[in-house]
Order: sequence, then structure tokens, then C-alpha cells
Amino acid sequence: MLGLGNSIISGAALEQAFTPSSIANLAIWYKFNTGITADADASGSAVSHSTDAGNMADGDQIARWNDQSGNGNHAVQATAGDKPHWETDAADLGGLKFDNTADMTFTAVNVNAEAAFTLVFRIKPIGFQSGGDVLIGDQSNDFFRMSSSANFRIKMAASTPNNNNFNDASNTLSTSVYSTIILTRAAGATGARKLYVKPSNASEIDWASTAGNEDADETSFSIIGSSTSGNNELNAFVKDVLIYNGTALDSGQRSNMYTYLENQ
Repeated sequence: MLGLGNSIISGAALEQAFTPSSIANLAIWYKFNTGITADADASGSAVSHSTDAGNMADGDQIARWNDQSGNGNHAVQATAGDKPHWETDAADLGGLKFDNTADMTFTAVNVNAEAAFTLVFRIKPIGFQSGGDVLIGDQSNDFFRMSSSANFRIKMAASTPNNNNFNDASNTLSTSVYSTIILTRAAGATGARKLYVKPSNASEIDWASTAGNEDADETSFSIIGSSTSGNNELNAFVKDVLIYNGTALDSGQRSNMYTYLENQ
């Protein structure tokens, strides 16, 4: 009996907890409070600060956010006026402040036509611009943005690019709590896309995911916070960004993702 008990305990100990890497086809993972480097302080003076060293300071200018997927696709910004900033307020500590002037670039993730993909963001909007706040993009024909507190828009490159809106008249995105935003596209010729929003203090919302939100075209993502540098830049605190190239998260995977991100 003792041997059997040890075997059960050993087996339980070997069972691994969920992380985003548990889901196949993780292409990019910019993680909360991890792998973040600043090369200038709030005044612009040179520093060498990082989350790894534990010496980040309020207003530090972020030059690099290391990819935790294992693919080495780090997000960078070399231009002082375009860098996001570090916040030390308790609610926002560990995230980056994109304040209508910032973006970060990475090597493009290219999604094939008719291929599945998922975009994941954990953010707290500061406000909403009339022209929209781009969460992620590649160029003027490839972006996913917040057009208002109730409306999201995605545009994907093709010979005739299509704008598709997720407009939920019953809900608005809060500026007082963090929300996890998950956009999925199923594999196949239809290109069915679904949008889910999970505020940290509420249940998941299917955000106006209708039959009209379909596009199976190829697309690319290479910049956080704008569609092209300086265009429709994001006004929000960002704690996590993930891309899956080849997987559309199902309900169980989304549930695991919410739990993981909200309890880091």
C-alpha cells in the first residue's frame, strides 16, 4: 500500500500546471512583468533597468520586451519618443503604458490563408480615440483595433481588404479594470472569427461574434500599439500579448488562459 501511495503522489507531482505554452502553436508571448528592459528613465537619461534585475522605476522608457514563447521574437523600440513607459501604480505594476505615442515592433508573424490563429491581450484602456486604438497591426491593411468602448474592428490584407466590426450594444470595455481580449479564427475557407472579452471582475462575454465576421485571407502582425508606426496608436496599459499561429483557442483553453493571466 505504501508503494502504491507513493506512486499516486509521484504521479500527481509530475502533472504540469497550465501555462500558455501548454497550447500548440504559440508564436509570441510577451508576458506580464517578465523580460522587460528600459534603457532610459522618465527624463531620458540612460539607465540599465530590467524586471529581471528588479530595478525598474516609474516612467522608465521601455526598449525591449522579451518573447517567452521560446521563438526569440522580442518586441523592441529604439526611438525615445515612441517607447512605452513603466508604471509603478499598484494596479498597473508589471505592465507597459502605451499613451497614444508608443509602439513596439517584432519580426512579422505571417498567418496563411485559411489557417487558424488566436490573438490574446490583457489590457486596461486609458481612453478611446475617434480614429481607433490599434492593439496590433502590420500595415494599414492589417490591424486589430478598438474603435470605441463597445466596438472592435479587424482588417486583413487582400486584393480588397475587408473591415469587420464587432459592435456590442449591450457591453462596454471598462477603463477601471483589466480585461482579457481573445480573437480567434477557425481554420478553413470560411474564416469564421470570434471575439471574447473577459473583464477581471466578470464572466466571459461573446462580443457580437456573428456570421458576418468572416475572412479567410492571409494576414500578418508585426507591431504592438499601432497599424503602422505613429498611426492610431494605443492608449492603454498592456500586461500580456500572445499570438497562436495555427490554433483557434476553444472554450476550455480560453478558460485556462483567463485563470492563468488573472493569477500571475
